[in-house]
Amino acid sequence: MIKERKAAVAVIKSGDQILLIRRKKIDGDPWSGHIALPGGHVETGETIEQGVLREIREEVSLCYSENDIVGEMSPVNTVRMPDLWVYPVIIAAASYNGAKAGPEVEEIRVVNIGDYHETIEPGFNSPAMDYGGWIVWGLTYRILRTYLESTKQ
Repeated sequence: MIKERKAAVAVIKSGDQILLIRRKKIDGDPWSGHIALPGGHVETGETIEQGVLREIREEVSLCYSENDIVGEMSPVNTVRMPDLWVYPVIIAAASYNGAKAGPEVEEIRVVNIGDYHETIEPGFNSPAMDYGGWIVWGLTYRILRTYLESTKQ
């Protein structure tokens, strides 16, 4: 029997803006160098909420509490690691003041969530969003697409 692993990522929103990260290139990291939402593995003994808040602190130096979590999305399964389930949470942020890249993050960018154009990620020929040269594809693309669909008025 395969043991299920959990990870959590955050759509950190402030108005129409969200925070994206470019992951550092690290040997052995299957998402090395990708554009992503802050987050990572949930440690044994942590709740999804505790795990995502810890990962946000580690990756972008922002501190939130469980009171800042305003929603959760259905978990999504990864293609590369079928035993890994990712739990997206939505955090309402007053601002991104103090955000800085942690050890696993190359760069941080705040973008208007609707300010992208559809494209194709050339390496895997998969649908993607282009945020001013930051190409969001794969799991992050699926999460943001679902989030955008759920927030349409």
